[in-house]
Amino acid sequence: MRPFREDMEVLANSHRTTYQRARSNNRPEQTWFAADMTITPDGDFLTGTLGYSERQEHREFDDVTWSWVKGATREEDSASEQTVVPFAVDLRDENRWVAFAVSPRLQHSAFRSGFENVLRQAVVDAGLIGAEWDVDLVLSRASVDSWIDRHPRVFTMTRTVKFSNPGRDFDDDRVEMRSMGARRKTEEFAAPPRRILDVHSEEFQAKLVGTETGDLELHLKARAEGGESVARFNSRDRADETYVEDFSVLEQGLEAVLQALREYSATRSGSEDYVQPRLGDV
Repeated sequence: MRPFREDMEVLANSHRTTYQRARSNNRPEQTWFAADMTITPDGDFLTGTLGYSERQEHREFDDVTWSWVKGATREEDSASEQTVVPFAVDLRDENRWVAFAVSPRLQHSAFRSGFENVLRQAVVDAGLIGAEWDVDLVLSRASVDSWIDRHPRVFTMTRTVKFSNPGRDFDDDRVEMRSMGARRKTEEFAAPPRRILDVHSEEFQAKLVGTETGDLELHLKARAEGGESVARFNSRDRADETYVEDFSVLEQGLEAVLQALREYSATRSGSEDYVQPRLGDV
């Protein structure tokens, strides 16, 4: 297996980290790019930007007729500060963490899918045979427990286990997957009608392990106390948050997310229980 650093270097230099996203409801098509990718002098990290452009109509105000209606219009494919964000990647095989900032129009779930798609397309275009690429959000166990504390009447749990990064131990789920040649294992636990699962049982708690490393997708449904409404939890759309220094230009953002990732990686190497928010596992 090639080192992760080598594959990412190939992709960074290929200028093929792009894909087209078709959209419905007459919304403009988006063109996504991962760009500005640079490896740090120590060779351990890569920084870059991810964002999308879309076809937009720009209308000028006509100050002669004092009218927006009569103003000239033009169309162009463009991005904005709300559709481009900085990110950093830990290139070491035992880590592979990703840190990124968010914007009003590019939140954590959009970053996950956008980065995953540009990488997958680039892998195909670059001919990196045998490489599988997933981007998974990391959610601390504390955040999962907090949601369950607020919604204890869980009646359905669906969990999907994926192979961990190379070098991590295989648990029983992955041993079973490996023996069958499977990449994923999905199982559902559903309570009887009008009943709920025992969220305090050892078996339930054991099924929550893995969100903090990006190896587990978790979906929960819980009934409201004394009501018919249902609360839903989906780990693919959630990530813990932390704060970095505010930045007005992308160059400053690159430094901010890189520093956050360096601190996170250093802390992770010293503790398996600590998770720095807003980080993804590639």
